[in-house]
Amino acid sequence: MALRMVALTRARDGRWFARKGIPEDVRDEYARLFRVRREAHLKLPADTPRHEAKAQLGEWAAEVETRIATLRAKKTGEGQPLTKLIARALAGRWYMWFVGQYEEDPGPTKRWREMSDHLVWNVIYPEAPESYHENPKADPHWEWQKEPEVREAVRPQVAELARVATFLASEGKALNATAYALFVDAVSENLLPAMTLLERRANGDYSRDDTPESFPAFTDGPTRGTGIGCWDLFEAFVKALKPADNTVQRWRAVFLEMQRHFADVGADGISEDAARAWVRGLVTEERSATTVREVWLSSSRRVFGWGAQHKHVRKNPFVDIKVDVPRKARSRETKAFTEEEARTVLKAALAIKNPKTPLDRAKRWVPWVCAYSGARAGEVTQLRGEDVEKRGSFHFMKLMPDAGTIKTRKTRVVPLHEHLIAQGFLEMVGSVGKGALFYDDKTPHRASSDPMNPSRSRAGNVRGDLAEWVREQGVTDPELSPTHAWRHTFKQIAERVGITEKVHDAITGHAPASEGRKYGQPTAEDMANALKKFPRHKLD
Repeated sequence: MALRMVALTRARDGRWFARKGIPEDVRDEYARLFRVRREAHLKLPADTPRHEAKAQLGEWAAEVETRIATLRAKKTGEGQPLTKLIARALAGRWYMWFVGQYEEDPGPTKRWREMSDHLVWNVIYPEAPESYHENPKADPHWEWQKEPEVREAVRPQVAELARVATFLASEGKALNATAYALFVDAVSENLLPAMTLLERRANGDYSRDDTPESFPAFTDGPTRGTGIGCWDLFEAFVKALKPADNTVQRWRAVFLEMQRHFADVGADGISEDAARAWVRGLVTEERSATTVREVWLSSSRRVFGWGAQHKHVRKNPFVDIKVDVPRKARSRETKAFTEEEARTVLKAALAIKNPKTPLDRAKRWVPWVCAYSGARAGEVTQLRGEDVEKRGSFHFMKLMPDAGTIKTRKTRVVPLHEHLIAQGFLEMVGSVGKGALFYDDKTPHRASSDPMNPSRSRAGNVRGDLAEWVREQGVTDPELSPTHAWRHTFKQIAERVGITEKVHDAITGHAPASEGRKYGQPTAEDMANALKKFPRHKLD
């Protein structure tokens, strides 16, 4: 089941939405089950970060595709059937998968208690029959929840809470409608035990879990490839190398789709011809050749290369595959801001007087810090007050991996330009204190505990908001990055005023061009003295 791309758009009021048409051949049954006839809609609040909105879009689209495929399979007689016993066995595989997603790092106890309460009181309890309300003691174990009409009513919400679509996609399974209902009902019986177990794990209780022993072995259905699956290979890669969260989030869709496509052969059974045909088929009107080359092929080549090196697979079928990308006509001479664009952004930032919120502080200061350092915006938005220090007669900021994501994963010391200090940057840092300068670190952050589906950091959210704010100021050229352009601009000016390549590479964190240039790297004081040559940005 190939996942068809769905567009994510933003309304004028900032809310995200997406829509997907329901095919006419399954429209009546879809409306009966899910109360939607012509289009399924996804709606997200305006404050949802773009990265998180895309992640939710993927989960939602997978769920809708699974529903459509299941209903269509019922009409055509296709799709895998399941007996009640085998449905329960497959639910056992789901139980191990679901618990395995979170068991090593289940997060706070409150998360699972609230989810359990939601399942019991918001999903199941509203379907209780009148007879139960009249005499609750007559059915203390809620046997009424096993009635067919109750099962059917709660099935969509159970499937969503249990991430059924993602599980079936990772297994490469398409069930017919009857099998799907049997499977979700079996999952429904085990969702609360899974949540209860994870609540125990969150409390530090890792005692034996006997639930898996209650499931029969799953032996039915199409034969899967022996050895490691594509998603399993990706999971092993993530656990071993711990790539940045945004990398994992960007590559998830690749390996979920690969898992579906190559479910019958597994990762080790993919031939080079099959891999090449799959990659070529990824280029569509919605997905450009550049995206396929830079994200889909690059991630596949990287993960399978690692897998071959560590003997998880025999070979890397993607190593020699190429994607032809048509050259785009570019109207810009460079990727740097023009003087007018730079003035527009810096003037708008300077116009923010007495910023009240962390985001206002980010709009006021981050563009100026990037302009005078060439630092990545995400490196600056995660800056903390304790990361700003004085050494001798100079002030520096330390861009550190423990504050968030640093591309090189190495701490970098960057001098502060005198114009930043003249504008009152140090006074702002002093007023905030040691904590985060540009996001709210006073309230708890509900981050994902699933390493395979990480949430975006608060600093990353600010960076995204900042980029949209720059666009709102009128810097709208689609060929220009609204925040990354400062790196190009800084290096362009640094070259112009005679700061050596070795020094401005050290300031911006670019790797030396050769092994020889790694020797004699400039000190922090060397960089600070060189930065004296960097002129002030003029706004008039």
